[in-house]
Amino acid sequence: MTARSSRTLLTAIEDLARAQRETGALLSRELDCPRSGLTVVRLLSRLGPLPVGDLAERLRIDISVASRQVSALVDAGLVHRTAPDGPGADRRVRTVALTTRGTELAARSRTHLEERAAEAFAGWTADEITAAAVQVQKITAAVQSLHTARTDTAPVPAPPTREQIHA
Repeated sequence: MTARSSRTLLTAIEDLARAQRETGALLSRELDCPRSGLTVVRLLSRLGPLPVGDLAERLRIDISVASRQVSALVDAGLVHRTAPDGPGADRRVRTVALTTRGTELAARSRTHLEERAAEAFAGWTADEITAAAVQVQKITAAVQSLHTARTDTAPVPAPPTREQIHA
C-alpha cells in the first residue's frame, strides 16, 4: 500500500467514524438517552447479559467508566445487575442485563436506525450493500488486529499492592 492510498483510506475511516458519532448523537437525542448509555443498551441487546468487565472490554473503556455508565442505566430502569450465587462464586463479578424498558429502548433504536439506513441507502442495490458490508467488516478486523497486536506484545503491569492502593 502506498502512503497516498493509506492516507486516503485513513481519511475515509475518520469520516465514517465522525458520521457514526453524529448519527449516534442524533439517535440519542431522539430517544432521550445519553449516547454512552444507548451504546451499552444496544450492545447488551445484541450480545445478551455480560459481566461489567467484559462490557468495558468490548466498549474499549476503563471498567470504572463502564461501572458508572451501568449505574446510570440501573437508575434509569434500563438494566439490572446481578451477582452470581452458589458456593465459591465471586460475588464481586456483576452481570448486566436489559430490563423490559431497556429491551424496548433497544428495539426503538433498532427501528430508528433501520429507517435511517433505508433512506440513506435507497439507491443502492442489495449486492452493493452486501459488498460494502464485507469491506467494512474487513476494515474493522484490520483495525482491531492492530489493537490486539499492540496489547499482546505490551508488558502487563503488575497489579498495585495493598499499600499502594491505600497510600
